[in-house]
Amino acid sequence: MHVRSQAGLSHLTLRSRTLKIPKILAMATASAGLLAPVLCGPPAQAAAVRQVPAKEVPAPGGDGTLSRDIAGGSTTTVSAAPFAVQVSFDSAGANVGCAGSQIAASWVITAKHCNSTSLRSVRLGTGYLGTGGAVRSVAARYPAPAGDVLLLKLSTPYYGSYVGLSSSFPTTGTPARVYGWGDQSEGSGAMSYYLKAADVSVVWQGVDNYGGPSVRTRSESGHTLSGDSGGPLIVNGKLAGVLSSSDILPAPNPSNYTGYYNDHASVVRNLAWITSVSGVRGS
Repeated sequence: MHVRSQAGLSHLTLRSRTLKIPKILAMATASAGLLAPVLCGPPAQAAAVRQVPAKEVPAPGGDGTLSRDIAGGSTTTVSAAPFAVQVSFDSAGANVGCAGSQIAASWVITAKHCNSTSLRSVRLGTGYLGTGGAVRSVAARYPAPAGDVLLLKLSTPYYGSYVGLSSSFPTTGTPARVYGWGDQSEGSGAMSYYLKAADVSVVWQGVDNYGGPSVRTRSESGHTLSGDSGGPLIVNGKLAGVLSSSDILPAPNPSNYTGYYNDHASVVRNLAWITSVSGVRGS
Protein backbone atom coordinates (compact mmCIF):
# COMPACT_ATOMS: atom_id res chain seq x y z
CA MET A 1 0.00 0.00 0.00
CA HIS A 2 1.24 3.47 -0.85
CA VAL A 3 0.16 6.37 1.34
CA ARG A 4 1.15 9.96 0.75
CA SER A 5 1.73 11.84 4.00
CA GLN A 6 -0.56 14.71 4.94
CA ALA A 7 0.38 17.75 7.00
CA GLY A 8 0.31 16.91 10.69
CA LEU A 9 0.87 13.17 10.23
CA SER A 10 3.19 11.68 12.83
CA HIS A 11 2.64 7.94 12.47
CA LEU A 12 1.49 5.54 9.78
CA THR A 13 -0.03 2.48 11.44
CA LEU A 14 0.08 -0.77 9.50
CA ARG A 15 -1.08 -4.02 11.15
CA SER A 16 -0.61 -2.41 14.58
CA ARG A 17 2.98 -1.45 13.72
CA THR A 18 4.10 2.14 13.39
CA LEU A 19 6.36 3.80 10.84
CA LYS A 20 8.02 6.60 12.78
CA ILE A 21 7.53 9.60 10.51
CA PRO A 22 9.68 12.41 11.92
CA LYS A 23 7.49 15.00 13.63
CA ILE A 24 9.62 17.94 12.47
CA LEU A 25 9.31 16.79 8.85
CA ALA A 26 5.53 16.68 9.11
CA MET A 27 5.43 20.24 10.46
CA ALA A 28 7.84 21.39 7.76
CA THR A 29 5.62 20.07 4.99
CA ALA A 30 2.73 22.11 6.32
CA SER A 31 4.68 25.35 6.65
CA ALA A 32 6.70 25.10 3.44
CA GLY A 33 4.08 23.51 1.22
CA LEU A 34 6.28 20.45 0.67
CA LEU A 35 5.03 16.91 0.24
CA ALA A 36 6.50 14.24 2.49
CA PRO A 37 7.86 11.17 0.68
CA VAL A 38 5.54 8.39 -0.39
CA LEU A 39 5.58 5.76 2.36
CA CYS A 40 5.44 2.10 1.46
CA GLY A 41 4.41 -0.73 3.70
CA PRO A 42 3.13 -4.29 3.53
CA PRO A 43 -0.46 -4.95 2.44
CA ALA A 44 -2.72 -4.00 5.32
CA GLN A 45 -6.01 -2.55 6.39
CA ALA A 46 -6.72 1.15 5.97
CA ALA A 47 -4.06 3.15 7.76
CA ALA A 48 -4.85 5.01 10.96
CA VAL A 49 -3.07 8.29 11.59
CA ARG A 50 -2.24 10.47 14.58
CA GLN A 51 -1.59 14.18 14.73
CA VAL A 52 1.90 15.52 15.30
CA PRO A 53 2.36 16.86 18.83
CA ALA A 54 4.52 19.91 19.44
CA LYS A 55 8.13 19.00 20.14
CA GLU A 56 9.17 19.61 23.72
CA VAL A 57 12.83 19.69 24.76
CA PRO A 58 13.68 19.99 28.47
CA ALA A 59 16.25 22.57 29.47
CA PRO A 60 19.82 21.41 30.18
CA GLY A 61 20.34 20.29 33.74
CA GLY A 62 16.83 18.97 34.35
CA ASP A 63 14.06 16.94 32.77
CA GLY A 64 11.14 18.80 34.31
CA THR A 65 8.26 16.35 34.33
CA LEU A 66 9.94 14.02 31.84
CA SER A 67 11.31 10.62 32.74
CA ARG A 68 15.01 10.10 32.14
CA ASP A 69 14.15 6.75 30.54
CA ILE A 70 12.92 6.41 26.95
CA ALA A 71 10.04 3.96 27.34
CA GLY A 72 12.30 2.15 29.76
CA GLY A 73 15.99 1.88 28.94
CA SER A 74 18.44 4.31 30.51
CA THR A 75 20.33 7.50 29.87
CA THR A 76 23.84 7.20 28.51
CA THR A 77 26.67 9.43 27.32
CA VAL A 78 28.14 10.14 23.92
CA SER A 79 31.18 8.04 24.85
CA ALA A 80 28.95 4.94 24.85
CA ALA A 81 27.81 5.61 21.27
CA PRO A 82 30.03 8.32 19.74
CA PHE A 83 28.75 7.39 16.28
CA ALA A 84 25.12 8.27 17.12
CA VAL A 85 23.93 11.41 15.31
CA GLN A 86 20.84 13.61 15.19
CA VAL A 87 19.17 14.18 11.82
CA SER A 88 17.72 17.68 11.63
CA PHE A 89 15.18 19.42 9.41
CA ASP A 90 16.87 22.80 9.54
CA SER A 91 20.36 24.14 8.84
CA ALA A 92 21.17 24.81 12.51
CA GLY A 93 20.83 21.24 13.77
CA ALA A 94 18.03 22.23 16.16
CA ASN A 95 14.86 20.70 14.66
CA VAL A 96 15.74 17.07 15.24
CA GLY A 97 13.33 14.47 13.87
CA CYS A 98 15.38 11.31 13.35
CA ALA A 99 18.56 9.60 14.50
CA GLY A 100 21.39 8.08 12.50
CA SER A 101 24.90 6.67 12.64
CA GLN A 102 28.20 8.00 11.32
CA ILE A 103 29.90 5.33 9.21
CA ALA A 104 32.74 7.44 7.74
CA ALA A 105 34.07 11.00 7.92
CA SER A 106 31.63 12.18 5.24
CA TRP A 107 28.81 9.64 5.57
CA VAL A 108 25.81 9.09 7.83
CA ILE A 109 23.21 6.33 7.54
CA THR A 110 19.58 6.78 8.62
CA ALA A 111 16.08 5.67 7.57
CA LYS A 112 14.69 6.37 4.11
CA HIS A 113 11.35 7.47 5.57
CA CYS A 114 13.27 10.44 7.07
CA ASN A 115 14.14 11.61 3.56
CA SER A 116 12.92 15.09 2.59
CA THR A 117 14.13 18.27 0.96
CA SER A 118 13.76 19.72 4.48
CA LEU A 119 16.48 17.38 5.77
CA ARG A 120 19.39 19.83 5.84
CA SER A 121 21.87 18.97 8.60
CA VAL A 122 23.14 16.48 11.14
CA ARG A 123 24.54 17.04 14.61
CA LEU A 124 27.44 14.80 15.61
CA GLY A 125 29.57 14.15 18.67
CA THR A 126 27.06 15.00 21.40
CA GLY A 127 24.73 13.18 23.76
CA TYR A 128 22.40 16.18 24.15
CA LEU A 129 19.47 16.94 21.89
CA GLY A 130 19.98 19.97 19.64
CA THR A 131 23.10 21.24 21.37
CA GLY A 132 26.84 20.57 21.60
CA GLY A 133 29.07 18.65 19.26
CA ALA A 134 29.31 19.80 15.65
CA VAL A 135 26.76 20.50 12.92
CA ARG A 136 27.36 19.53 9.31
CA SER A 137 25.07 20.38 6.42
CA VAL A 138 23.88 17.59 4.15
CA ALA A 139 25.31 17.85 0.66
CA ALA A 140 23.44 14.92 -0.88
CA ARG A 141 20.85 12.27 0.02
CA TYR A 142 20.93 8.74 -1.40
CA PRO A 143 17.83 6.59 -0.77
CA ALA A 144 18.31 2.85 -1.12
CA PRO A 145 16.55 1.29 -4.12
CA ALA A 146 14.87 -1.23 -1.80
CA GLY A 147 14.53 -1.00 1.95
CA ASP A 148 14.25 1.75 4.55
CA VAL A 149 17.85 3.00 4.27
CA LEU A 150 19.14 6.49 3.43
CA LEU A 151 22.76 7.62 3.07
CA LEU A 152 23.65 11.24 3.77
CA LYS A 153 26.82 12.79 2.39
CA LEU A 154 28.12 15.60 4.58
CA SER A 155 29.24 18.90 3.06
CA THR A 156 32.50 18.75 5.03
CA PRO A 157 33.98 15.75 6.87
CA TYR A 158 33.62 15.24 10.60
CA TYR A 159 36.49 13.23 12.04
CA GLY A 160 34.72 11.62 14.96
CA SER A 161 34.16 7.97 15.83
CA TYR A 162 32.54 5.77 13.20
CA VAL A 163 30.66 2.52 13.65
CA GLY A 164 31.62 -0.49 11.57
CA LEU A 165 29.06 -2.16 9.31
CA SER A 166 28.14 -5.73 10.15
CA SER A 167 28.92 -8.20 7.36
CA SER A 168 26.69 -10.98 8.70
CA PHE A 169 23.05 -11.30 9.72
CA PRO A 170 22.68 -11.76 13.50
CA THR A 171 21.36 -15.06 14.79
CA THR A 172 18.17 -15.50 16.78
CA GLY A 173 18.63 -14.73 20.46
CA THR A 174 21.66 -12.47 19.99
CA PRO A 175 21.61 -9.55 22.46
CA ALA A 176 21.69 -6.09 20.89
CA ARG A 177 21.33 -2.44 21.84
CA VAL A 178 19.48 0.54 20.38
CA TYR A 179 20.17 4.26 20.85
CA GLY A 180 18.18 7.44 20.28
CA TRP A 181 16.64 10.69 21.52
CA GLY A 182 13.04 9.74 20.72
CA ASP A 183 9.81 10.17 22.66
CA GLN A 184 9.75 8.87 26.22
CA SER A 185 6.16 7.61 26.10
CA GLU A 186 3.82 6.74 23.24
CA GLY A 187 2.32 9.85 21.67
CA SER A 188 3.91 12.28 24.13
CA GLY A 189 5.73 14.33 21.49
CA ALA A 190 8.44 14.97 24.07
CA MET A 191 11.84 13.89 22.81
CA SER A 192 14.59 13.18 25.30
CA TYR A 193 17.26 15.80 25.96
CA TYR A 194 19.66 12.96 26.81
CA LEU A 195 20.83 10.12 24.59
CA LYS A 196 19.05 6.91 25.65
CA ALA A 197 19.93 3.25 25.25
CA ALA A 198 17.85 0.09 25.57
CA ASP A 199 18.57 -3.63 25.33
CA VAL A 200 16.79 -5.73 22.70
CA SER A 201 17.26 -9.26 21.35
CA VAL A 202 17.27 -10.54 17.77
CA VAL A 203 14.20 -12.59 16.87
CA TRP A 204 14.31 -13.29 13.13
CA GLN A 205 14.45 -11.65 9.72
CA GLY A 206 11.42 -9.48 9.06
CA VAL A 207 10.32 -6.85 6.55
CA ASP A 208 10.76 -3.10 6.92
CA ASN A 209 8.16 -0.55 5.85
CA TYR A 210 9.61 -0.23 2.35
CA GLY A 211 9.43 -3.98 1.77
CA GLY A 212 13.14 -4.55 2.36
CA PRO A 213 14.62 -7.16 4.71
CA SER A 214 14.81 -6.21 8.36
CA VAL A 215 16.36 -7.44 11.58
CA ARG A 216 13.37 -7.96 13.84
CA THR A 217 14.09 -7.47 17.54
CA ARG A 218 12.16 -7.95 20.75
CA SER A 219 12.33 -5.13 23.26
CA GLU A 220 13.88 -6.07 26.59
CA SER A 221 14.81 -3.15 28.88
CA GLY A 222 13.06 -0.52 26.74
CA HIS A 223 11.27 0.21 23.47
CA THR A 224 11.87 2.53 20.51
CA LEU A 225 9.41 5.35 19.84
CA SER A 226 8.83 8.25 17.46
CA GLY A 227 12.02 10.26 16.91
CA ASP A 228 14.23 7.16 17.15
CA SER A 229 13.77 6.49 13.42
CA GLY A 230 17.00 5.75 11.62
CA GLY A 231 18.83 5.07 14.86
CA PRO A 232 21.41 2.32 15.25
CA LEU A 233 20.90 -1.33 16.13
CA ILE A 234 24.25 -2.47 17.50
CA VAL A 235 25.13 -6.17 17.57
CA ASN A 236 28.58 -7.24 18.79
CA GLY A 237 29.86 -3.69 18.37
CA LYS A 238 28.76 -3.37 14.73
CA LEU A 239 25.84 -1.64 13.02
CA ALA A 240 23.37 -4.38 12.09
CA GLY A 241 20.26 -2.31 11.42
CA VAL A 242 18.57 1.08 10.99
CA LEU A 243 15.31 1.57 12.89
CA SER A 244 12.32 1.46 10.55
CA SER A 245 9.25 0.70 12.68
CA SER A 246 8.06 -0.63 16.02
CA ASP A 247 4.95 -1.80 17.81
CA ILE A 248 2.69 0.82 19.34
CA LEU A 249 2.84 0.95 23.13
CA PRO A 250 -0.19 1.42 25.38
CA ALA A 251 -0.39 4.52 27.56
CA PRO A 252 1.02 4.74 30.13
CA ASN A 253 4.17 2.78 29.34
CA PRO A 254 3.96 -0.90 30.31
CA SER A 255 6.09 -2.31 33.11
CA ASN A 256 7.34 -5.07 30.80
CA TYR A 257 8.45 -4.46 27.20
CA THR A 258 9.15 -8.04 26.11
CA GLY A 259 5.86 -8.38 24.23
CA TYR A 260 6.79 -5.57 21.80
CA TYR A 261 8.86 -5.73 18.63
CA ASN A 262 10.94 -3.50 16.34
CA ASP A 263 12.02 -3.79 12.71
CA HIS A 264 15.41 -2.42 11.69
CA ALA A 265 16.32 -2.19 7.99
CA SER A 266 19.11 -4.74 7.56
CA VAL A 267 22.60 -3.37 6.98
CA VAL A 268 24.08 -6.58 5.60
CA ARG A 269 21.20 -7.06 3.15
CA ASN A 270 21.89 -3.52 1.84
CA LEU A 271 25.67 -3.71 2.19
CA ALA A 272 26.54 -4.00 -1.51
CA TRP A 273 24.56 -0.84 -2.26
CA ILE A 274 25.97 1.02 0.78
CA THR A 275 29.52 0.20 -0.36
CA SER A 276 28.81 1.19 -3.96
CA VAL A 277 27.61 4.65 -2.88
CA SER A 278 29.86 5.47 0.08
CA GLY A 279 32.85 3.19 -0.35
CA VAL A 280 32.34 1.91 3.21
CA ARG A 281 32.67 -1.86 3.50
CA GLY A 282 31.47 -4.36 6.05
CA SER A 283 33.71 -5.69 8.76
